[in-house]
Amino acid sequence: MKDLEPNILNDYEHRIARIIEHYGDEETFPRMEQYGVGREELDSFLSAYQDILDSEGTQRQQLTVYGIIAVLPVLVLSAFPEESLPWGNKSLFVGIGIGLLLALMAKGVRMLVTRYRLSQLRREQKAYAQYADAVDQYLMAKTM
Repeated sequence: MKDLEPNILNDYEHRIARIIEHYGDEETFPRMEQYGVGREELDSFLSAYQDILDSEGTQRQQLTVYGIIAVLPVLVLSAFPEESLPWGNKSLFVGIGIGLLLALMAKGVRMLVTRYRLSQLRREQKAYAQYADAVDQYLMAKTM
């Protein structure tokens, strides 16, 4: 029966838009006019915000990239004879450790870039960010 249910997108852009559509007529709901926000510009802000969130790719793509990064040092170390490497028979474990470290560093850099881009967008379009936060907080207060 679950297969017949519609697939509702649950990302930031669609979540804020659904909250506005569902609760927008209520008396206590934040008004766009109070924040100096127009609907088209808000949609553009939400779209840009979601684009930044989606820039990392799907989980499958991320795992593929990080897996390749993690395996590269092992492949490089396997090109040399074990006797010529400083770690001897422990070279495989050193390669795995270096690969995992590189993959974690790549993930960290990607996360920092995403956070920086989001904060920059929020600074440039402060009114839209404040309105989206107010809408999100409205739903949190409503559900508590």
